[in-house]
Amino acid sequence: MTPVRALTALVCVLYAAPARADLGRDVEALSLAWSVFGHVTRLTPRLLERGDVLPLVLPVEVLDPKSASCATLAVLGTSNMQFLLDPGRRVGHAPLEWPEGSVAGVLAVTRCGPAKASLAALAIEMRSPRGLLEFLVVSSEREPPALTLVLPERDPGPIAQTPSSGPRPVVAPLAMRVRSLEERAAREQALELTTLELTAGAMGMGSTVVTLAPGCHRFDLLGEETERRATDVDLEIAEVEGNRVLAADHGESSDGDALVCVPAATPVNIRFGGVAPGAKLSLVRARWDLDPSLPARWPADARAHMSGVLRAERRVLGAAPLVDESLGVQGDTLWSLEVEPGGCYFALAVGLHGEVNALSFAAQTARKVSQNRVDPDEPGAGVSFCAGAEHRALLEVDARGLGLTWMAAVWRIARARLGEAVR
Repeated sequence: MTPVRALTALVCVLYAAPARADLGRDVEALSLAWSVFGHVTRLTPRLLERGDVLPLVLPVEVLDPKSASCATLAVLGTSNMQFLLDPGRRVGHAPLEWPEGSVAGVLAVTRCGPAKASLAALAIEMRSPRGLLEFLVVSSEREPPALTLVLPERDPGPIAQTPSSGPRPVVAPLAMRVRSLEERAAREQALELTTLELTAGAMGMGSTVVTLAPGCHRFDLLGEETERRATDVDLEIAEVEGNRVLAADHGESSDGDALVCVPAATPVNIRFGGVAPGAKLSLVRARWDLDPSLPARWPADARAHMSGVLRAERRVLGAAPLVDESLGVQGDTLWSLEVEPGGCYFALAVGLHGEVNALSFAAQTARKVSQNRVDPDEPGAGVSFCAGAEHRALLEVDARGLGLTWMAAVWRIARARLGEAVR
């Protein structure tokens, strides 16, 4: 029986039952099918998180450039997983090819003869939040059958051509972006401004520890783009003691930014990842005092968290009168607030203690409901609302977490003019 007929018979046996997306079963099926054509090596599975870059070490004997044989690498995850295979660089730093993305949670690449040496610099970059990846390497006399022939449920079918929207915008040089941030900090009258040069490690990650003075600190981590691909900077600010994450940015951008407000001197660990190994980055940090309009009698943590929300929303309370303040615990809490007809208000709720999983704040008047729900890494939620002719508004805080306590405050920020309709 020829190898092709053997493969066809094997596929029929393996898929006599309805196909299902089972990673272990798919790895075993592919390994068995490709073993008809050559020696198959199963590398150690790896659990990766978004932004992780894993260099791949393939068996040396498989990559022998003097042999005319072919080397094939298959990477398998679950069908909804997304990752990139980065082929690295040629000698002299000339690009080899653009990174190849997974389709239906799999990808495969084959090189034959002297071209096999190019597989020695491969790396996998995870784009999904988290997932387990399996790796198969086969050395064969010729290229093995397509992966989708063995695993038909991984075949997405015809893929529509992506319409072109023109070239990706070019990011300004690193020095220019740093200078722009410095000018912005000067306009906003920052009390302190520092720029720290950082270098990523072999895995495209790194960290540094700094002690933050009391106040609000805005971090901007800037990466330099290369001709091969855009830089995707991920940033986390965590307390050194207890490792609690204070702020994070996991967006897909060449810049990462975070705002942290602390009531006292606090050592923090600044962690970053998602960049190329050895990449150069600039960390720009600006500092301001906590918002002076917040009462000094309030708990220090409450003033720090509220200062963070006010600065993130670019809101200045000034001399706005404080009309209500409340404390609460986890769960759903409603209360009635006496308001002035035609008055406009800003309400703010922040977590004080415990673990915040979700926090939302809503204000209801006779005409409108205003609400804001924030992610766990946000310091608090604020809403603005205006009263019509009524004298009461209904406020609601929905706080979910473990051992959670919160504080809320309301300021009157404006009045409608006589005869002016309130929206």
